[in-house]
Amino acid sequence: MNKKAYTIALSVAAAVLSLASCVKDELYHTPHPDFGMVRVTTEWNGRSSETVVPDKYTLHIGERSQETSNGTSLFGALLNPGSYTLLVHNTPEDITVNGTTATVRPTDSGGIAPMPGYLFASSQDIYVQADDTLKVTAPMLQFVRRLDIGLTVTEGDYDRVASATATLGGVVSTVDVATGGRGGEATVANGFTQDGDKFSAVFRLLGIIPAADHILTVDVLFTNGDTQTIVSDISEWLGGFNESVEPLKLTGELLLPVEGGFSGMISGWQQADGGNTDAH
Repeated sequence: MNKKAYTIALSVAAAVLSLASCVKDELYHTPHPDFGMVRVTTEWNGRSSETVVPDKYTLHIGERSQETSNGTSLFGALLNPGSYTLLVHNTPEDITVNGTTATVRPTDSGGIAPMPGYLFASSQDIYVQADDTLKVTAPMLQFVRRLDIGLTVTEGDYDRVASATATLGGVVSTVDVATGGRGGEATVANGFTQDGDKFSAVFRLLGIIPAADHILTVDVLFTNGDTQTIVSDISEWLGGFNESVEPLKLTGELLLPVEGGFSGMISGWQQADGGNTDAH
């Protein structure tokens, strides 16, 4: 009788162990054991001092996309295990993003918009595993830099100026936010604001074409209806423009025509932090 009871006890114990083994095999880390998910945290340490973090931006993984406004976002789609490219970007004013190509809006005059919003983007390859949530940090890179042009009238009557416009050549109209490659040589124009003898113009640029000539053309309209075009090559001062995101300010001396036959000129170019040269 004892032997029979012992045999029954062993059978029950084996059954319990077998059931426990089955339960263990069916435990998963997530509610989606056959799929993976991605949690993205954006990091904004690379932006310049005058910018702010965008209110919203878009996450792209594979063929899916999702708009978010949170610093950390769970991508709202279950993903099959495998390799993907994660692209994160905002869509600022006057810039469109198609795939990884960002393009500044063209203007009716044949140039591009002079003051697009600040574009930020991040791209990286990721690998999604089944029954897991991948945590990714996306360092957001800034692709638009501000350029300030400041001119001080040192000759001629600045009170005679009705308006003035600055046009700059050799600038970038497109950028690949995944590789950083820039292209699409274009021109950009914006009006000066005047405060006494000082004239200021501002641009926001995706960058410059390093091999291009960066000619600044200043078109002046005088109160009597006369016009004057003043041309200056500022290539020397824009050589490293693509290498930083902090604003760049260039200043120069504007010599307005005071008599017939004199076309005016800009001299004494320098960066705000020092250095000078002439560019006629």
